[in-house]
Amino acid sequence: MQYLAYREHQRQRVQTNDTMMGLLAGSKLASQTLMLTEGSKLLMSEIFPGVEHIRRFNLTTEKAREVLEDAEELLGVLAVPQVMALQEHLLVGMLEILQGNVPGVGNLVSGAKAANVHEKFESATGSSFTPETLSLFHLIRTARNTHIHSGGKANKALVDAASTAEPPTREVWTLVTKTAFPTYGLGDKVALNLPELIGILAITKRLAEEANSILQQTLPRSTWADIAVADWLETRGLGNKDQQNKQLYGQTRMYYGPLKLTVQDLEAAKARAGIP
Repeated sequence: MQYLAYREHQRQRVQTNDTMMGLLAGSKLASQTLMLTEGSKLLMSEIFPGVEHIRRFNLTTEKAREVLEDAEELLGVLAVPQVMALQEHLLVGMLEILQGNVPGVGNLVSGAKAANVHEKFESATGSSFTPETLSLFHLIRTARNTHIHSGGKANKALVDAASTAEPPTREVWTLVTKTAFPTYGLGDKVALNLPELIGILAITKRLAEEANSILQQTLPRSTWADIAVADWLETRGLGNKDQQNKQLYGQTRMYYGPLKLTVQDLEAAKARAGIP
């Protein structure tokens, strides 16, 4: 089941993954290419004058290769927070849906952030995420925070979190990334490299899928019918009433198939939305 905001989340995840992996591969390709100019004292703009923005990277080729070889770490520092921000945005949106459709849950969105958004979701739905996956999310979140608040140096929060991580949690990390999750001493440099990027992409994907499944089971059919109609209104094309109804029914089968919404469900939702 893939409602509109969930589909957009997936699109942004894929785009982030493709962009970062492309930049990583591109930096390695560029570094290999620059080996052909080894020994040259010319600046990059003198060797490659036709490359756009080359003057902003106006180093000798030897220095440029050093920068490119170290690009993986910087790309991780940039990409990991982006992936986590996408996850936070998705879960806050789910909390908004729950807040508007589940009686008695209160104001779920107020104060919701990466540190607590999954726990708020669990409390509102009475369901739980896979513990190891959620623990890994918070481990990487704590590592990310050191790059935001501590200059990329391990603080007490990360040292404690990494040292107390349960063996099953570490096993999941090793299975996903093929590397062990590091332990840190106070002030150690915190890694956000390719393993951490691969790990957070896999972790957030699983958490998003679990949240989507829980949301599907929590909301009543009438609410999902309303969401499906709102989705159709947002994306529908031209056509007469019959053609647009076919669009609605087809789109609902495509994205909301597991719910098995009927024509009667959808027509009732259209009536609630004031659509003839």
